[in-house]
Amino acid sequence: MKNKRLRKLVLTALFAAMTTVATLILQIPIPGGGYVNPGDCIILLCAWLLGPAAGAAAGGLGAALADLLAGYALYAPGTLIVKALMGLCAGVFLCRRTSRLSLRLAGGAMAEAVMVLGYFAYEALVLGVGMGAVAGLPGNAIQAVFGLAAAVAIFPLLRRLTQIK
Repeated sequence: MKNKRLRKLVLTALFAAMTTVATLILQIPIPGGGYVNPGDCIILLCAWLLGPAAGAAAGGLGAALADLLAGYALYAPGTLIVKALMGLCAGVFLCRRTSRLSLRLAGGAMAEAVMVLGYFAYEALVLGVGMGAVAGLPGNAIQAVFGLAAAVAIFPLLRRLTQIK
């Protein structure tokens, strides 16, 4: 593809689809309820490789679609916003294509903090759970650590692909 904008659009759509599939296919149960999935890893990779707008689009749309398909429609609006903000944050606070691990860790940690706090706010305020939303913090924190660790491990490999450069 010679057109850069079309190529970026196609890659963003691919990352959105991968986010949906990664969230639905591989679910690792965690103590206390819930599960961990590689969806956050895909969102971070998209933001780091393609920038904040692509990270927001792929993260929000891909994760919200996964919620709808998995029967969690109540969470889909919150997921759309939270994961879009996560992708946006990861792309904004990181100089994409950087080889510095410390910057990827810092940008990814900020993005994952947005995810953890965003779901807490959504459950507490929108779903009306109030302080009961504190119960979801450990599971979301485990999800955040898993997603960041996986993305940091995979990023150097993806950066070498000519299709993404």
